[in-house]
Amino acid sequence: MIRSLDDVSRIAGEKGPKKLAVLAPEDEEFMLAVKRSWEAGHIEPVLIGNSEKMEKLGEKVEFDISRFEKIIENDRQRISDLGIGMLFSGKLSIVSKGQIPTAYVYRSIIRAEGKAASGMTVSVISFWEIPGLGHLTAFTDTGVSIMPDYKTKVDILRNAVFLYHLLGYEKPRIAAISGQRKFGGTLDSYRDYKLLRKAADAGEFGECEVVHATSFAEIFLGPRGRLRDYRDIDLAKMPHIILVPRLDTGNILCKLDFFLDVTRCSIAVTSKGAVCIPSRADFSDSIVTELAMGVVVADRLEKEVR
Repeated sequence: MIRSLDDVSRIAGEKGPKKLAVLAPEDEEFMLAVKRSWEAGHIEPVLIGNSEKMEKLGEKVEFDISRFEKIIENDRQRISDLGIGMLFSGKLSIVSKGQIPTAYVYRSIIRAEGKAASGMTVSVISFWEIPGLGHLTAFTDTGVSIMPDYKTKVDILRNAVFLYHLLGYEKPRIAAISGQRKFGGTLDSYRDYKLLRKAADAGEFGECEVVHATSFAEIFLGPRGRLRDYRDIDLAKMPHIILVPRLDTGNILCKLDFFLDVTRCSIAVTSKGAVCIPSRADFSDSIVTELAMGVVVADRLEKEVR
């Protein structure tokens, strides 16, 4: 079982290099991350973007990009379509967003899934490594479905459970986060939580458990618990997967890593492989980790197909 991002980096070094399309590596931190990932033996990059910008950044970070395949393109949607097209055609194993808005990438993935007639709901899984926890925790969906209905949440959860099984978690624990209210009727997210628990108990997602809690207070303290000292919090109760009720909730929560002592990396799950989704504000260290996660997921997906 992969318990930490150190495990991810170690395995990426053993299983790489994997061919990776980088969409618009036109920022110093992204280009530096590509350099460091290549030097670590994780990736063999294919650089797609503006020739002049890529050359200048290569020089700036002392990275000779002349040895790598380059596809020269300036249109942002075209850049994304080219990279995702290479993933879906089997020409490479991983794609990573560079300095390009994520909307272009999601659009490319959704179009490619439509052409492939996979029927797959695309979702983004954002991992947190929390010091001292001993396992990875992930928020989903943090990128694609704005206000998912119950059916979409089922698909999102299937994606997350499948990915956790790939990472070696035999029975991941899931919290479906929701608010509650005593007046005005049951919230849709709370109704969905109840239905998801029943579906999980019936084995609809494979081996997993939806915990009997819809808030962090319930997760750590139980339904009637009261916190008297922060040292009383038992981190071992943190679920593996946190299903959020809507995209903005997930995006806000997962990016609290900018303020907390946690490390984040995000992966978009597609029917053909992993797409790394670093934030435009991420530093090269976290991008390198994200690319390593892409390598590990790609390697295990290849074994799954065989």
